[in-house]
Amino acid sequence: MDNGEELVDPVPLGMSSVSTASLNCLPDELLVHVLSSLETKQAASTSVLSKRWRTLFAVRRNLDFDDSIISHPEVGEQNMDDVQESFRDFVDKRLAFQGSVPINKFSLIYGDKHDDVRVDRWINTALEHGVSELHLCLTSVTRRLHRFPSNVFRSTTLVKLTLGTNLFIVYFPSDTCLPVLKILVLDSIWFDRIKFSNVLLAGCPALEDLTIDQKSFPGLPNVVSSKTVKSLSIVYKYSADFDWFRTVALDTPNLVTLLYSTYARHRYRHCNLESLVNATLDLHFLENCDEAFEPNVTDLMIAVRNVQMLHLTSSATEVISQCCKGGLPMFKNLLVLVFLGNTDRVWKVFLPLLLEHSPNLTKLCLESLFLILQGLYHGTDEDEFDEIHIPRSNKVNMLRIIQCQGTENELKHISHFLLKMECLQLVQVNFSETIVDSKKVQLTEDLMKLPSASSRLTMQVI
Repeated sequence: MDNGEELVDPVPLGMSSVSTASLNCLPDELLVHVLSSLETKQAASTSVLSKRWRTLFAVRRNLDFDDSIISHPEVGEQNMDDVQESFRDFVDKRLAFQGSVPINKFSLIYGDKHDDVRVDRWINTALEHGVSELHLCLTSVTRRLHRFPSNVFRSTTLVKLTLGTNLFIVYFPSDTCLPVLKILVLDSIWFDRIKFSNVLLAGCPALEDLTIDQKSFPGLPNVVSSKTVKSLSIVYKYSADFDWFRTVALDTPNLVTLLYSTYARHRYRHCNLESLVNATLDLHFLENCDEAFEPNVTDLMIAVRNVQMLHLTSSATEVISQCCKGGLPMFKNLLVLVFLGNTDRVWKVFLPLLLEHSPNLTKLCLESLFLILQGLYHGTDEDEFDEIHIPRSNKVNMLRIIQCQGTENELKHISHFLLKMECLQLVQVNFSETIVDSKKVQLTEDLMKLPSASSRLTMQVI
């Protein structure tokens, strides 16, 4: 039974199964690839199949360790300590097996009760093996006082780095250098705001994709400055630490895609977004604020004026409609607009204004038209039709209505759009999932009968 084929029990792979003997016919390179596609714990279980598989498991290049799969509420605290120690021993032994074999991906998800020194050793081991993708999800109270392994910020092999969650990075080394890093994700990380750009980002000359996600954790850089970043995502919803007096600078001249979801500020300075193509804005008013709160998003809107695709959430349209104090700029390059809103001002004033300032717009997506009507008809005669003004010079050739409820007033608005958008070629109406099939059939027939100013119109109902 030393020939590597001593077990012939079927091994489950997806919805089917194959015998170990069949798999043993594959070359080592292919078997290593198969093992690397499995989670580390699953791959470890295959080592009982044969000595050959045990050897191949040791040369896996993708390693992932997750202690959440062994943490269960029904396990007592004392037993949990034993389970955690068993997990730590498993990681130690698995890394010892690696020998000189390089590591491509290393993922560590680890909870509160861990030994920082040991975890640092695991991280350093991955770095010493030339890891290119490092994913760390660590939650530890002790991390508030324990410095994060500085070697992470001096790696010459890291291409993708993900750090989280509730993790404290006391400082960025002054000699930070990540020469080949292309993707950086910071998920609920406390870090030095001042040195974020002039130390961390300055040490990432190849960075292309940056994500800062702080939904429930303090820490947002005042300045994001990078000449190489092409995709930027900033999500910040931690109101307890929000200082709206602090100005924001986005100096990213080669940025192509932006997701910006946070509270509106009173000033945006040095927003260099000249290459921006696609922007999603999700701006919010700061609630329960005792101070006089007068945000002004004029500079931000000027910065994104060259985009070709613009997605505005309902909160963003509300903020912009009230707080673009310097006037709305022209969006001469805008081709695609996704627009949400639920107040009279947004739909009767801001949308027409934005359409007037977007002379080359060709695709318009309006979401939740039913909610729009709730605002438009609030306090008015239900039989009175208050149309949304559509500029005569519009070039919209595709209109999409999402979450259509099929009300009479919705059909009136859609009919109004069809008559005012003479360039329309395609209209897509997505019904709400709450509408029964029989009603969808009737609504589809009603939509198909609507008159149109365009002779080339195609109506699609989904």
